[in-house]
Amino acid sequence: MANFKHCISSSWKWASSYIRFSKAAIFISGLIFSKSFIENAFKAFLIFYIIDSLENLSIGVAIVYTVAADGIQQFLVILIHHLAIDRHGDFRVIILTIPCLIFGLLILWLSSLLRSQQTRNQMLYIALPVILVGLAGKEVSLEGFLRQHFVEETIVVDESKSERQQEEDYNDIVDGRASLWSTGAGFLGQFICWTFTSSLRWQQRIMVSFIEVAAAYALFICGKRFFLRIPPTRRTAVSRLKEAGGLVKLIPLWLLFIPYCLVEVAGFSIFILQSDRLDTEINPRISLHSFNQVPVSSLYVFEQFISFLVSMSTKYLIRKLWSSEEAMQRGARYWRIGVGMAVGFGSLSSAWLVERRRSDLIKKNPNNDEVIRMTILWLAPQFGLLGIANGLISKGLTDFFYDRVPESKRYFVVLFNQSLTVIGSFLSGLAVLLGPDWLGDTIDKRQLDRYLLMLAILNVAVLPLYIFLSLRFDWNIPDEVDGRDIEIEEVDGSDVEILIEEVDGRDVEIL
Repeated sequence: MANFKHCISSSWKWASSYIRFSKAAIFISGLIFSKSFIENAFKAFLIFYIIDSLENLSIGVAIVYTVAADGIQQFLVILIHHLAIDRHGDFRVIILTIPCLIFGLLILWLSSLLRSQQTRNQMLYIALPVILVGLAGKEVSLEGFLRQHFVEETIVVDESKSERQQEEDYNDIVDGRASLWSTGAGFLGQFICWTFTSSLRWQQRIMVSFIEVAAAYALFICGKRFFLRIPPTRRTAVSRLKEAGGLVKLIPLWLLFIPYCLVEVAGFSIFILQSDRLDTEINPRISLHSFNQVPVSSLYVFEQFISFLVSMSTKYLIRKLWSSEEAMQRGARYWRIGVGMAVGFGSLSSAWLVERRRSDLIKKNPNNDEVIRMTILWLAPQFGLLGIANGLISKGLTDFFYDRVPESKRYFVVLFNQSLTVIGSFLSGLAVLLGPDWLGDTIDKRQLDRYLLMLAILNVAVLPLYIFLSLRFDWNIPDEVDGRDIEIEEVDGSDVEILIEEVDGRDVEIL
């Protein structure tokens, strides 16, 4: 009878907490929906907006503006992540940064109503940095804040596994519950944006985005009484930097991921530009215009969907095939990144072949306003391969970091991942400025095929070096206790802490 009452009590507590968490998730999901919506409606195609808004701007300068904006956003992600974790908390960061996004979109919308081109340009330079702050705040805090609401002590895992595997299983359950809401809201935002805004002019897109983000923010404010607010750690930036000193060991291997970041940057800049003058019609015999078009935004949604499927299926297969062999799981995650690099090379190779064919057709038809006889579906392979590479590497980089650092240093995963994107963005801009012979004044005159071929060769060249360094050296970073290193090794299915202390010039293990 006592066990029955305990079971009923536990079930009631779980049901009550799940209902409360679901209410919180509903209000947070509105902002996640708006994040995906504005990514598809505006941010992913920022380069087209800059070209359309700033008259007499060369394509090379437009690429520099676009990649610089992305680099600045990722740098802001690093700063805001510190503020969210150590100073103000996720809730306050969301409250303070989303109004920046709303205000920036409002400025862009109002500027589109003006006749003066000079005034519109000035307002764009004001609005864009403010929008980047809002987008960075969303990227940092939304999914982490949602995840907090699904962390609970009643989750049961298999106690026969090692402590690390129990922790991974627990995190998988929490992440699965949170991703059910975040992924659903995200794909709904992308689908609705792709369906209803693809044919809208920029003025209408920005107006709809402004209204949608403002409504989602108002909904979030209404649900604040359901939210959990974890207090910040109050750690200073100086103490964090001192703690990050041990991560220097990872820098040689970390640098090898920069070429792939150049592929990601090409995906939202050069890949998008390649759609210019391509035929978007599916079949001339289809009379309805809206059902006879393949906008470039559909390729972006296709890439994101492929990335999600590959990321989730790869994670599931690694855990399923080597459920009780932790070392094999680590090895599989290491090979996962290598395969992703190879697929990234395939994406660039496909883009190079497309650009060569596209350039030949443009030379035969130099009229800048006329569509060439080449369907936009030629871009589908490179976007699909980029989605596969992203699904393998983006999540793989997080696992790469977690596998090699102690839990006390996992805070730095955002610094580790986002700094790669920052460097990749600014290197791409620098390459555009230093390669004027490759990049003409218009997309039709430039020799993008040479630039894409260079990126492809660079990506395939670092792959053997990545394999060699990963196999040849130990990249694990031990924890520290009272100034001594501590390593965790699995012995008979349980984790054992081993202190490493230097005695007479030699490292001695102390259980």
